[in-house]
Amino acid sequence: MKSLTVIHLILACVLFTSFKGYEEEKNPGAFYATIDGKMFKLREDQLFRGLLMTKSASMDGRTPSKTVISTTFNGSSYDNADGRLFSELAQFEIGYDGEKIGVPSSYAIALQFDATNYFMLTDGSQLEITKFEWESDKKHFNLSADFNCKLRSFGYPNDGKKDVVFKGRMSDIRITVPSWIAHKN
Repeated sequence: MKSLTVIHLILACVLFTSFKGYEEEKNPGAFYATIDGKMFKLREDQLFRGLLMTKSASMDGRTPSKTVISTTFNGSSYDNADGRLFSELAQFEIGYDGEKIGVPSSYAIALQFDATNYFMLTDGSQLEITKFEWESDKKHFNLSADFNCKLRSFGYPNDGKKDVVFKGRMSDIRITVPSWIAHKN
């Protein structure tokens, strides 16, 4: 009898852990991007999530505090020419303007690709929020955006790397809103 109970418990655990939650299944999210026409390949275990966060003001007072949407998309990892591990990724920081669709008040993109770190050039870069939708719990929202940006290596011009065009789309990225921010907004 005890062995039958144990088998039932194990079977129940396997069944319940093998199903995805309703929200995750309903809205898995997606990310597609190219760099100078070459596909940015995501890791297979990539989660399409982000976080609404408050960035502190700079100590010199030039940059005020602000609320931003932060999300990272992880790519391949490999040993670079120096033999050190290098992980490709794309990081987005988008100014949070409530439920506004269109061009956000601020945005920045950083990229680690082909063993090089890149930052976004303001001129010639565009990001547009195409969808903003709250989930029923009001603790999360789903964000979609299109981007077409010009990026430059941190070592420019000494590293000999040319500027790259980073273009793509993120769809239904689930953004978590921490409780201490939700009360402010």
